[in-house]
Formats: sequence, structure tokens, C-alpha cells
Amino acid sequence: MKFFGIIAVSSLLLLETCSAGLWGSSKVDPIQAEENLPFAPTSKFDYKLSFKKNFYYNGSVPFWTMGGDIFKADDFIRLSPSVPNTKGFIWSEIPNPYEAWEVEIAFKVTGNNMHGGRGLAFWYTKDREETGPVFGSKDQWDGLGVWLDSANPVTHKPSTMVLLNDGTMAFAAGTDPTKHMLGSCSISYRNTNSPSYLKVSYKDNTLSVSMDNGSGAKDYRICVQKSGIKLPTGYYFGVSASSHTPADDHDIYSFETKQLNPPQKLEHPKRPLEEEKKKRGDEFTGIDEEQKKKIEEAEYQMRKLREHSDDFQGETAVTMAAIYDTQRRAIEHIQIVQLQIEALGAPSPDDAITGHYEKIDLAKITAAGTSGRENSRSNDNNIDLSRITDQVRSESKKTADQFERLSQEQNRKMQDIQVAVSKLEETLAVLDKRILSQSNMMQKKMNEVNLHSAETKGTMSSLLKYIFYAFVAQFLFGIAGYLYWKLRVERNDKKFV
Repeated sequence: MKFFGIIAVSSLLLLETCSAGLWGSSKVDPIQAEENLPFAPTSKFDYKLSFKKNFYYNGSVPFWTMGGDIFKADDFIRLSPSVPNTKGFIWSEIPNPYEAWEVEIAFKVTGNNMHGGRGLAFWYTKDREETGPVFGSKDQWDGLGVWLDSANPVTHKPSTMVLLNDGTMAFAAGTDPTKHMLGSCSISYRNTNSPSYLKVSYKDNTLSVSMDNGSGAKDYRICVQKSGIKLPTGYYFGVSASSHTPADDHDIYSFETKQLNPPQKLEHPKRPLEEEKKKRGDEFTGIDEEQKKKIEEAEYQMRKLREHSDDFQGETAVTMAAIYDTQRRAIEHIQIVQLQIEALGAPSPDDAITGHYEKIDLAKITAAGTSGRENSRSNDNNIDLSRITDQVRSESKKTADQFERLSQEQNRKMQDIQVAVSKLEETLAVLDKRILSQSNMMQKKMNEVNLHSAETKGTMSSLLKYIFYAFVAQFLFGIAGYLYWKLRVERNDKKFV
């Protein structure tokens, strides 16, 4: 009852404040209000050109097309699994209508091998949904491509390259991409603890590509920035990936598109009830002090309700169980009293309802001269009935007291449990931070060890080659000396003979 009462009070407060113009006020910069200038945001999110968790509606991503060896999970979309020679893609079904735009992609590339197994690519092209040999997409595309190559054959490190193609260059046929790229960088994004981010923005004929390798989109570093770039509207956004040998997992967590410098709104949207008040000639003043107090009270009640919703459910269950037990005991006592009354000669409940019992005429009993012994027996019966009634009352009181004690004990235990749970959560949070810092440190150490091992391996191989060549030269010198000595001795022997 307490739970439903709080809900009712909160709902009534919210309805009352809404009917009086609760949402009638909006926070506007006072300087802009004085100058009567419209608010101009720097960017505008486009949900049709974006996707993020939850991804699916009826098994597909709205306004997007997926294909290839794709794997649909609840938390991410795996474009290419860690299986050799697999590829996948996801393309927007709606062309980009904005002249200035920004795309932010959250992704992960993970694998068990030291070197990557190809990588993924961001596309802004004239054609869409065409598979091919370039990171799972077609070659000789028309538009922009940002390659995240985790299997660079030169550096063996993850690298990012930005390329423009007018549909004539075939990079899969042997064209060197390093000679035609707008720029590149070597920001590591493979096997990070949290998703990495790729941000591609186009504004005022300037293309900017930035990356964040695991800080949650809080530490972007410029990879490529190029001016004088012409990218038309009406092209399609897409992401594709492919895995070679060894293979990696290529996961996409979100794809968010924003329009940069959207046009200003010429007027503010009207607030609720504003038009109605204007028609009646009233001045719309927004929220007064009394309504603000009601709003604060409603928010406090709702916040308190959310914090104690679990406690209310547990308390309600305990209360209902105690009430059921009390009622069951009361019914048992009533049944005992009924049996005792029936033993004194009263009819049973079924006989009393149907009328199948013998009625006693008190007038006849009086006229017949009921003896004093029968009167004394009736008095004794009345005394027994009063005693049984008092006994039932005392048992009911004991039951109510016991229920009150159980309720207080249950409340005390719930408070102790809440305190213990809060302390446990704080301890777990501290442990999580420590484990995360230790895992980051171990990852850095492993990377340093791998780097040193690779350098040591190259040095040892060079040293072994030099030793081998020295041994061969020494062997040849030895054979030459031996042959020279033998020929000289034989010649001297012949002279002697």
C-alpha cells in the first residue's frame, strides 16, 4: 500500500504541474534572449545515417544493409570473424545529403597472433554494397576510402591510410597505394581493452581523420588533415572488413553521423499551452514558485521511489506472508470454537444454513418448569464460551505482537544487507580499477617484450650469418694452405730424387 501510495502522489503532482504549464519554460541564454537571436547548434545528429546498440529491428539494422560473413551479436556487429578468407560489410541505404559532415566509428580489432590479419575500411563512395578484394569491398571505387590495415607488409604494425579514387586506379592489381594516398599514420588500434574510435570529418573542403586508441573518444589524435578536397553529396557511407592468414575479429560497436553547421532555426518551437494562452489573451509566464516546489517534491518522491523500489517489493512480500499466517491461525481458532459449540448442542454451519436443526422454544421450557440444574448448566455453557472468546482474543494479540517483531527484525536485516552490499560494491570498484591498471601495465610490458624479442631475433640471425661466413672462409683458407704445402713438398721430393 505504501508503494502504490507514493506512485499515486507522484503522478498527481506531475499531472497538476503539467496542467499549469510545467514544461512551459525552456533554458535560453539571457544574452540571446535580449538580442532575440536564434540558437545555432554546431552539429546535428542524423539517426538514419547512424546505428548503435540496440542495433536490430525485426532482425535487421534500420536504413542499413549487411552482407558477407557477418555475425550479429547483441553488443556489436562482427563484420569479419577470425576465420581466414572471410569478409563482410554494412552500407547505408540513404545517400548523404550534407555538404559538411562528421562520422565517428567505435570498433575493435582483436587477434591471438603477433601480426594482424588484414583489417577494415571506411568508405564514402558513389556505389554501395559491392564486395571485392580491397578490405572486403570493390576495387576502382569512386570516392573516399580510409584503410585500417593491421597487416602492413612493410612495418608489420597497424597503419591508417587515406585515399581518393575516381574509379580508374586498381590497387588490387598492383598499384602502390603509398604513391596515391593523401596521408597515413601508425596509431595502434589492435587488441585494445576498450573500443577504439575513428573520426572522419569534412568541412570547408578540408578532410580530417583522427583516431583514439582506447580512451573512450576522449583523446583524439590527428592522423591526416588535407585541404582542397572535393567530396560531393549523394554518396553512401559504409564499412567493410576482411581476414587473411592469420585472421582477426573485426567488430563495429557504433556508427554515428552528424551534420556540421546545420542551418539556424528562424523561430523557437512553441511551448505546451502557449498557443492556447495567447488565444485567450493571457500572458504566458512559465512556472511560478509554487509550481517549482511541487516539481521538486515530485522529483524527490520519484527519486525515493526508484531507490527503495526493491525494498518495497521485499517488504510487501514479507508483510503478505505474515498476514496470511495470522489469518490462517485465526481460522484455526474459529474452527476450534465451532467444534466446542457444536459439542454443547449447537447445529453445524451447514445445518444452520439449510435449516436442518431442531428449534428450542424457550417459552415451553419456562412453562414446563425448567429445573435449576438446567439453568446452572446453561450458565456454565455461557462461562465456557466467554473463556474461549477471551482465549481467542489473547492468541490474536500475541500473533499481532509477533508479527510486529518479525517486521522490525526484517527491516533491520534489510538495512544491514544494504550497508554490506554498498561496501561490497565499493570494494569491487576498487578491485576493478586495480585489475584494469595491472592489465594495462602487463599489455605494455608484453608489447615491449615482443618488440625486443623481434629486434634480438634479427641481431642474432645477422650474427649467426657472420659466424657461418667466417667459418667457410677459414675452411677455404685451410684447404688452400694444405694443397699449397702438399704440392711444395712433392716438388721438393722430386728434386731430391
